[in-house]
Amino acid sequence: MIGGRPSISLVLVAALFVCIVITFLSSRSVRSQLGSTSSPATWISSAKKDGKSDVFNETLGFEKVFVIGLPERSDKRDALTLMSALTGFKLSWIDGVIGKTISDKALPFGWDRETMRDSNLGSWRGHINVMRHIVEKGVSSALIMEDDMDWDVHVKAQLAQFAPAAQSLQKDFHKNQSIEAPSPYGQDWDMLWLGSCVTTFDEDLPEHLQIPPEERDSRKILIHDDPTVPPPGHILGNGSFSWESYPPQTRIVYVPGDNVCSFAYALSASGAQKALQYMGLEGQNKPFDNHLSDLCRMRVNGIRCVSVVPSLFVHHRPKGKISADSDINKAGGNEEVREVGFTENILYSTRLNLGNLVRGLEPEKQWAV
Repeated sequence: MIGGRPSISLVLVAALFVCIVITFLSSRSVRSQLGSTSSPATWISSAKKDGKSDVFNETLGFEKVFVIGLPERSDKRDALTLMSALTGFKLSWIDGVIGKTISDKALPFGWDRETMRDSNLGSWRGHINVMRHIVEKGVSSALIMEDDMDWDVHVKAQLAQFAPAAQSLQKDFHKNQSIEAPSPYGQDWDMLWLGSCVTTFDEDLPEHLQIPPEERDSRKILIHDDPTVPPPGHILGNGSFSWESYPPQTRIVYVPGDNVCSFAYALSASGAQKALQYMGLEGQNKPFDNHLSDLCRMRVNGIRCVSVVPSLFVHHRPKGKISADSDINKAGGNEEVREVGFTENILYSTRLNLGNLVRGLEPEKQWAV
C-alpha cells in the first residue's frame, strides 16, 4: 500500500544491506592506511580518541614508561616532566649510573676499562637496571627512554598508526610467549624499537653483520600519508636506503636489521628476560646500543623485534652549552653555545613547542612541508 507501513521483511533486508556497506567501508579504510599500495590513507587525528586503543592512555599503551637519567641532571628531568604532562602521559624515573662507581667485580665479561669509556659502562648499567626492575616487579610491558628525548606533539596518534602495523608483522613470529595482559601493539612481541638514529634494513646488512638466510626477515609495513613525517631533506639516519624510493609522508614499520642509538624501546615481560640474560649476564664489550642491535639482529633467545623509521623518539639538542648535550659522549672542553635548539626527524617537536603548549596555542613545525 502506498504510504503504508513497510513489511518486516523489507526492513530486515534494508538493515542487512546497511551493515554490509558499513563493514566493507571499515575494512577498506584499515587496508588503505597500512601496506605498500599507492592508495591514499586517512590519518588518525590525535583528537580522535574514542577510547578503543590504549595508546591514548597515560602510559601510551604500556604498563609503565621509564626514563633513565642521572639525578644531577635536573634540567633534563624538568624538560621531560613538562613535555610528558603536556602530551598526556606519565613518567617513572630510574636513576642513571656513573660508570666509575661500578666495582671491578661487577664488570660485565669482556669489558676493558683501559680501552672503553666509563660513561658507556654507566649507560649499560642504567639500562640493565631497568630490565632487572621489569623482571623483578613483574611488569607486563614498559617503554624505556633516555632523558634527552623529544617526540612529536601528536605521538599518541603516531602510536595508534604504528600499533596495527606492528601487529601485522607479528603474524610470522613464534607464539610460545604471548603477552598475558592485552596490548594495543599485539600479544607476540618482545621489543619495539621506537627511537634510533641509524637504520639498516635486514637485506642491506654488511657482510660482517649478516645472519643465516633462513633467519632473515625483510618484511615492511608502510604507513602512508603521515603528516608528521618531516619533508624530504629533513629525514636523517637512513643508513641503507633512499627516501626517494618511498612516497612522501611515509613511515616504515619493519623487523630490524641493524639499528644504532637506544633512544627509546619497549620491552614485554619475556623481552626483558631475554635482554637481561644476554646483555646483563653473557658479557658486554661494546656500547650498549650496538649490543642491543645484536640482540635483535641475531634473534638471540628467539627475541621478536619490531622497529619504525623515521623514529618516534629522538635525541633533542637544546640551546645552551654543547658540552651539556650528552652524559655519555663528552664534548671535552668545548664551551661553544648553541643559540637555537633542534631535534632531528621530529616535525612538531614537543620540546620546541613548549612555549606554545603551555599557552594553549597550536604547535608549529620545525620545517616547512
